[in-house]
Amino acid sequence: MDKLETVKTETEGLLSKLVETYTCEVSEDGGFFHITIKTEEAPTIIGRHGETIRALQKILEVILYRKVGESVRVLINVNDYREKQKERLEVLTSQYADKVTDTRQAEKISYLSSFERRIIHQYVTSNYPDLISYSVGEGKDRQLVIDLKENGQPEGASEE
Repeated sequence: MDKLETVKTETEGLLSKLVETYTCEVSEDGGFFHITIKTEEAPTIIGRHGETIRALQKILEVILYRKVGESVRVLINVNDYREKQKERLEVLTSQYADKVTDTRQAEKISYLSSFERRIIHQYVTSNYPDLISYSVGEGKDRQLVIDLKENGQPEGASEE
């Protein structure tokens, strides 16, 4: 069985334990397996603030690692949750960027996943030439900072 089929089979095995009806499609792009799920029971899979969907991704990555013997990166999208999440993050980023521009003070955003931080970094880079974004801290304490480019990025900060 090839990786794509293994990803689909293992995903469906997990989904069948969580929800009754769903459709599942899997595609590969740039080393990531994109898993698109459609279901009437989306909140069960997404969870509060996306906690369940992130946990499912981690669990699936562990299962797939054990099955294929190498790291397999997956991104689960349920009922276009990722697109809606991206739109929400772009609105949030615009609000923070406007505040930084007005006050000329750095703003920190906490409690973001690495996926969410990456979306914000890309959005700031593409839409705000006078601003910079970077991450500070470790683990659950990791924060994204939006600041004026002229202030620079402090030592030890990263753009993930």
